[in-house]
Amino acid sequence: MNRYTVNFICEDKEGHKVVRSEEIIWTGVKEAIEIVKKEWANCKVKILWAGIRRTDGGL
Repeated sequence: MNRYTVNFICEDKEGHKVVRSEEIIWTGVKEAIEIVKKEWANCKVKILWAGIRRTDGGL
């Protein structure tokens, strides 16, 4: 499993927008995005960036 960072904008029903970042430990980036969308189902989620976060300390 890898650690993925998903950066996104969450817009609630009143139109307030908040930029969020979630770290998900999972097997794929698409699955991590789907988890974020399910967790934030009360918001309209717009993905800004999603990818693997290096955890080995290397460059």
